[in-house]
Amino acid sequence: MKSQVSQTKTVLSSNKRKKLKKYSVLYLMLLPGLLSVFVFSYCTFPGVIIAFKDYNMFRGIFGSDWAGFKHFEDIFTLPEFSGAIWNTMKLSFWNLLFGQTVPLLFALLLNEVKSMKYKRVVQTVSYLPHFLSTMAIIGMSYALFSTYGIINDTRVAMFGEETERVKYLAQQWFFVPNIVGTNIWAGFGWGSIIYLSTIAGIDAEMYEAAEIDGASRFKQCIYITLPCIMPTFVMLFIMAIGNLLRDSFDMVYGLQNAFINYETISTVVYKQGIVAGNYSLSTALGLFQGVIGLVLVLVTNKLSKKINNIGLW
Repeated sequence: MKSQVSQTKTVLSSNKRKKLKKYSVLYLMLLPGLLSVFVFSYCTFPGVIIAFKDYNMFRGIFGSDWAGFKHFEDIFTLPEFSGAIWNTMKLSFWNLLFGQTVPLLFALLLNEVKSMKYKRVVQTVSYLPHFLSTMAIIGMSYALFSTYGIINDTRVAMFGEETERVKYLAQQWFFVPNIVGTNIWAGFGWGSIIYLSTIAGIDAEMYEAAEIDGASRFKQCIYITLPCIMPTFVMLFIMAIGNLLRDSFDMVYGLQNAFINYETISTVVYKQGIVAGNYSLSTALGLFQGVIGLVLVLVTNKLSKKINNIGLW
């Protein structure tokens, strides 16, 4: 019996060495990403202790006096805190809703395209906005919607010089749709990649059998494609729930101006920490945001396991 166990262990270790050798190049490609996560996410984690201290940069993290949960209590006394939470949740909800559904719908539609050449062109074009910097996207938004931007110039050209130019970027109602729409445009192509790869892995015999039974392409999509990619959708949705209290800081801060009164948690953290120098309070606010996100992921994952038997773990 012992000899059989030892032989099994030897075979398993041999298989692991073979796989390690076979995929060594892929592991090397993965190494920079793992190192960046380790350095910027784990090595910096001790800095969270600032949230429990009256931080003084001249005395350092460990030399500063302990404050306990004082800064967490101060969070709820900030006049802009309640509004920032509501604004963040509203913005994150729309980003979550469209950020998860639009890539899925785009992948389903693209999967129905018969011409491979046209399909590759559409995929490539849809991926391109993902590689633009946030500042470039903000600049494009200004070029489109500013007083003398493309949209207003088009309106004037269509309806005459007497047409009043609309200051879209100064309108409070336009702020959230602008950010959500821009995020959808920049991310839907890239977000569809994982759905397209999942669809490509579906057994072709299932479609052939459905076609023999007289199922149309629409019914094949409803009864074969959607159920097969639903586990992927649920897992991505669970991970996205963790960002419900997070927002696109670059976009929000970049599109804010004197006419826009829209604070989110990330902008409050920035203004309290970097601008006002209140590092302990901003760290406490960021930690509070992270803990709520973790709780949301755990609860959503547990509910998903109970309802659909699908989860991250």
